[in-house]
Amino acid sequence: FVIFDQKYMKIALDLAKKGIPLSSPNPSVGCVIVECDKFNKKDQIVGYGFTQKGGRPHAESEAINRVSFKKNKKYICYSTLEPCSHVGRDESCATKISKTPISVVVFSLGDPDLRMKDNGMKKFVENKIKVRKGMLKKEVMEIYKGYFLNRLKNRPHVTLKFASSIDGKIAYFDDLNKWISNSLSRKIVHYLRSMNDGILVGSKTAKIDNPDLTCRLRGLEKTSPTRIIINRNFDLSKNIKILSPSKVKTIIFSLENKKNKSFVQKENHVEVIYLKSKNFNLKNILKRVSSFGISNLLVEGGAQTFGFFLQSKFVDKIMIFRSNFFIGDNGLSAVKFSKNYKKDEFSLKDVQRLRDNALEIYESKKTLDFFTKQMDIY
Repeated sequence: FVIFDQKYMKIALDLAKKGIPLSSPNPSVGCVIVECDKFNKKDQIVGYGFTQKGGRPHAESEAINRVSFKKNKKYICYSTLEPCSHVGRDESCATKISKTPISVVVFSLGDPDLRMKDNGMKKFVENKIKVRKGMLKKEVMEIYKGYFLNRLKNRPHVTLKFASSIDGKIAYFDDLNKWISNSLSRKIVHYLRSMNDGILVGSKTAKIDNPDLTCRLRGLEKTSPTRIIINRNFDLSKNIKILSPSKVKTIIFSLENKKNKSFVQKENHVEVIYLKSKNFNLKNILKRVSSFGISNLLVEGGAQTFGFFLQSKFVDKIMIFRSNFFIGDNGLSAVKFSKNYKKDEFSLKDVQRLRDNALEIYESKKTLDFFTKQMDIY
């Protein structure tokens, strides 16, 4: 069954990737239903689906609704993630599958959601449905890293992203808004925004750069991530772009005190979360972020915020869009922190040429080890 299963799981994975920009807060799942004879011959896809906008309908439900089941035919359901077995706004996917002639369910990874507890497997056993799992685990885990961290660690998958000169400068002191990266790199950044549930910057970036923090690629405008600002003293100008009327949700983390709480919230897209001084740390902030269903977080600046994340050990991936020139002493360093950092915590995974820029991708060794262990468990 290996070659047969690989063939259709790859298709299911491609479908899952299509749903990523809009499936949040649910993970995007891909599903195909294959019709064949009892010898697994004359096989063809008769149903397919991926998780829809806002997480519903689920992929399995979408696929089942496209099938006209026939007698004397065998049906196999391929899903990138274990079909859900808990009841939410609708009956579970495991229950829906059990009501059809599907006789085999193949999924890649088990679902780490605590509500599952092998209920789906029990449902399939009760209905004499065979189960095969573990196909293409490594490839499938790539799109579920954030989901696993959200469910098992109460935090999102964190990617630090910045543009840099050859000598590691992210801005000119005399012109902070001057572009360092080229137009192709900037387009890729907007695509990255669409593929993440949340985007975060610190106070200085919000005040000095006054960014929109939205995806502005044609056709992907509706995939802009939730905007998150860490603003300890709540000293943002009311005229900055992130506080202007918008359909994009904005979350601001600030200290809980009388001065900060005097802010009158006028826009319904803005939510201010006040934390006590002892709780104002990244662990608590990321826990709150994950509670909003944010599984993948893109951190875009600035230097102090990058240092804050790195020293707190909450960075899973670093993406550096490296230009082809030096800035020297007239530039702002990419990262600011006071303590030494171990040189072997990240490994270079890929380098891509982007005209006269280069994209360097580094991954945390600790995080990679974590996912290796999860693939053994799930």
